[in-house]
Amino acid sequence: MQESSSPRRDDASTVALMYHALATGDVDASGSVDPHYRLAADEFRAQLGLFRAHAGGAASVRRWLDGACAGAVLVTFDDGHASDYHAAFPLLAEAGASADFFVNPERVGTPGYATWAQLREMADAGQSIQSHGYRHRYFTEFAPAELAEELRRARLVIEERIGHRVTLLAPPGGRMPSGLAALARECGYERVLSSQPGRLHAGNTDVVLPRLAVTADVAPATLRRWVEGAATDIGRARLRYATLGFAKRVLGDRRYERLRARLLGQPTQ
Repeated sequence: MQESSSPRRDDASTVALMYHALATGDVDASGSVDPHYRLAADEFRAQLGLFRAHAGGAASVRRWLDGACAGAVLVTFDDGHASDYHAAFPLLAEAGASADFFVNPERVGTPGYATWAQLREMADAGQSIQSHGYRHRYFTEFAPAELAEELRRARLVIEERIGHRVTLLAPPGGRMPSGLAALARECGYERVLSSQPGRLHAGNTDVVLPRLAVTADVAPATLRRWVEGAATDIGRARLRYATLGFAKRVLGDRRYERLRARLLGQPTQ
């Protein structure tokens, strides 16, 4: 029985969740992914069950924007890791769900990443394959003209190799230079999926949409409260995001990454 103390979810709003890679049993198809961004496949299966119980299921942002699955939790995966195909894809199929997979054409088919054949199979089965930029570089590192070329090239290559339209863009690392929304529209994209936490509302016409990052340290109770629309928990995620954003601006992207790696006991580049 559902607890009576659970927050009442607004059926006209939902959350978009950002994942990166999954690990399955003896085979870790997520390669050398930062452990902070890697979840066990069984944990993702349990989360899909939670979405089905509390929000009617999971769906891609693309389907939600098309007017389908109004109350579903929106699921996205960044980076195009091999586990998208080997772990996430079968679990989504098992749950009758879909997700958006944001890929970098330069990485497709390289060790640890899904191949074009695998991505086509996923797209033909109803999954959404979208753009993460051509290379996995922060968009803040590009001059405007170079970034425009990066965005156009990524979209055109993915469309050619997959055979489906690419209308969504997710910036690597959530780094968004000023004017990205307008530039993305000029390059053929309809929406930009950010890393800023928040909720999505039906009829939203904003170009930039919020997402909540599901990392290894997100507790099941916290995830459930996000799904149910608990303002306090989502506000806490927004505060953390703002704090980290301030640190990135003060230190710069590369110094921030090195500091973060040292604090987490990871190798520095």
